[in-house]
Amino acid sequence: ESTEFNRTILHINIMDKRVVYPYFMKLMGMRASDNITWEDINKIGHVIESFLYRRMVCRIPSNGLNKIIASLTNKLENDNEFKNLQKHFLNSQFPDDKEFKSNLINYPIYNKKRDWAKLTLIVLEEHRTKETINFRNAQVEHIMPQKLSNDWKINVPNADAINNQYGGTIGNLTLTKYNQEMSNKIYGEKVPFYAESNISLTREIAKNYSSWDKNSIVDRANKLANELINIFRKPETFNVSSIIDYSGEHSIDEELDATGMKPIKLTIQGNDFSINSWTSCLVNFLNYIWENDSETYNKIKNDSSTGNMIFSNFRSPKILKNGERIDTNFSANAIAALLAKMSEICGITDEVSYTVR
Repeated sequence: ESTEFNRTILHINIMDKRVVYPYFMKLMGMRASDNITWEDINKIGHVIESFLYRRMVCRIPSNGLNKIIASLTNKLENDNEFKNLQKHFLNSQFPDDKEFKSNLINYPIYNKKRDWAKLTLIVLEEHRTKETINFRNAQVEHIMPQKLSNDWKINVPNADAINNQYGGTIGNLTLTKYNQEMSNKIYGEKVPFYAESNISLTREIAKNYSSWDKNSIVDRANKLANELINIFRKPETFNVSSIIDYSGEHSIDEELDATGMKPIKLTIQGNDFSINSWTSCLVNFLNYIWENDSETYNKIKNDSSTGNMIFSNFRSPKILKNGERIDTNFSANAIAALLAKMSEICGITDEVSYTVR
């Protein structure tokens, strides 16, 4: 029913992030039951789209998204779905404006995936003109062409080096329907085509730049990045961690800042252990693995990351049930990361969680 939400879905399809569909199905069910408005659904949809796009540009691995989305599909104790989203996204590596912009300017988006580059340009154009651009018919134009002619190399000092570094970045890309006509013409010969383009993103290149070199590309990239910050916005409320209550159970691989949290229970393969500290979490986990799978315990001990941290440099040692000493002088986040890594080594990541208050 919602053109706006359909557009969000289209963008997410192009990003190939369909992992969010179970949560979208929940929202559709809520809408069918009249438990949420389209206004709220679209608000949520834009946040998720921004979250996915920013992480994509910042090259953040997507292997933790399944857990985040699964947690979002759970039934709420209250009716505020946006607060539910905020709770699960706040500490889930939602890049801020500074990180997003610095990555976007240098990100070879066309080289990584052409559809992502085209999506970015279309979103920019649609945001300016409010007109829908046909994704299939749109063509991505490299202002400095992928294959440089001798004329380009003569006219632009260090053209090859510039093209290698910036050729596939957003600053050097635009939309056009005249790819074949322009081919690898030098910039001065492209300008008349750009000036007559029906695409505002392309017309302004001819208006704003008399030549095309590294400075032009970087300048345009900065301007487009500022626009994209406003299009793929991170809501201000998602920067305020103090308003969120994270008490409750969390999967071991959930991206969460554990600082200041009090662990009260560790669950391993359906077995619950009452604990009162992160140190107790570490000791109980290793005791459990030793008692149930000594071979995997030895893998943890011999692993280059976990072994070197836990089984050496005893600043605050504890004794395990097997008599071995381990170091426990780590921060809450470090122990949470160690537990996640050890669970991965054991192949039980989906069966380990902790509860905090």
